[in-house]
Amino acid sequence: MHKLARYEVDNRKQRLIDNLQHEQLFTEILDSFSPKELVEVQVIFWNYVIDYSYVVGKNFSRHNITNRMEPTANYQYRVGCIQRIDYCRGNICINTHPYCAGNKLKSQVKVLREILIELKQLQ
Repeated sequence: MHKLARYEVDNRKQRLIDNLQHEQLFTEILDSFSPKELVEVQVIFWNYVIDYSYVVGKNFSRHNITNRMEPTANYQYRVGCIQRIDYCRGNICINTHPYCAGNKLKSQVKVLREILIELKQLQ
C-alpha cells in the first residue's frame, strides 16, 4: 500500500498504516494515541479510505463507510451516555469525556482498517 504523501503522518501513524494486516500490533499502536490524537488518526484513515477506494475503482462514499460503523445512538445507549447525540458526533465530548470519545474513535478506526484491507485485496 502506498504511503500517505498528502497527509501529515508521523512515525506512529505510518506504523498504523504499515501494520494493517497485523491486528494485534495495529491495536497496540492505536492504543498508544491520546483521545485528541485519535481525532486526527480517524480523519487520516477516513480520507485514506476515500482516496484509496478511487484508486481501486470501488469509490466509497461517506454513506458506504458510516453504514459499516456502529450508529452513534447505539453507541451512546451501549455506554450509558446521556449527552446530546451531536456532542458525540461532533467530537465535543473529546474534552469532557475523553476516554469514552477515544473508545468510539478507536472503533471507527478499526472499521476503516477493515475497509482498507478489503480495498487492498482488490488491487
